[in-house]
Amino acid sequence: MNEEINMLWDARKPGISVNLGSGRIAIHRTTLEIMGYPEYYRFLLNLGKRQLAVQGCGIDDAGAHRLPEIKERETCDVNSKELIRLLYRSCGWKNTMSYRIQGTGFLEQQTVNFNLDDALELNEMKGTNGTEGKV
Repeated sequence: MNEEINMLWDARKPGISVNLGSGRIAIHRTTLEIMGYPEYYRFLLNLGKRQLAVQGCGIDDAGAHRLPEIKERETCDVNSKELIRLLYRSCGWKNTMSYRIQGTGFLEQQTVNFNLDDALELNEMKGTNGTEGKV
């Protein structure tokens, strides 16, 4: 991670990382803490407002995913190439880069909101030559 990102990123705040190459969204531990480590969670996407949210939910709620057992200092890794491709296309992100976004937590709603316009470029994905990771 470069020095500029280190200055902008506050590890105490909730966050997610998105990587097209691996097809993975990493939900950071700080995000899970704000959500209260729910048994189930879901993603809510509003492309018109360029917002993504992670919300604790019930097993019967639309889009519910079971939260795996999380050990201290771990992230919850979610594989969803379709969602990631949609994010990269909609946001105009570079196919060769991974991104990190800080969020705003809402304890009562077990929700963390992420403004997609606030995404920080992390680093170039290894092994990319301009053709890999096409959206």
